[in-house]
Order: sequence, then C-alpha cells, then structure tokens
Amino acid sequence: MKNMTSRDFAFWLQGFFEVANPSTIGTKETELIKKHLALVFKHEIDPEMGDEQHQAELNAIHTPIKYGGYLRPPNEGGVVRC
Repeated sequence: MKNMTSRDFAFWLQGFFEVANPSTIGTKETELIKKHLALVFKHEIDPEMGDEQHQAELNAIHTPIKYGGYLRPPNEGGVVRC
C-alpha cells in the first residue's frame, strides 16, 4: 500500500463530502482533517506562495477586520484567501 499524497487526500476529502454528504462529522474526524490540512499547507502550499514579504501580505488579507471591538464577519466585506 502506498502512502496517500496531498493530492490524493484532497481528492479523497472532496469525494467524502460529495458522496457521503455528511450533515455532521465528529470532533475526532474534524481534528484529523484539520491536522492533515495544516501539514499540507505548511510543507507544500505555503512554500510555493512566495517569499516572506509576500507571505506577510497574504496573511494580512486573512487577518480579521476589527470594528467596535468585534471581528467583522467574512460576509460583511472581509476578504477571503483560497
């Protein structure tokens, strides 16, 4: 059995949501998915996104906008980075 690549995982995850169409997933499953995605971003995606300055610019886009001491929800003018 070969190890699952990041690409394999992405297709598996997409298929899981398309085929199983879960209305909820458990805490354990959620944490496992988040940990694996964090590894994919840390080791493969983030290094491909440019130098430190460019990374800082991308991270600034993800920083929630504060107004009146509260975070502005993404659907109220926030910018989303994919």
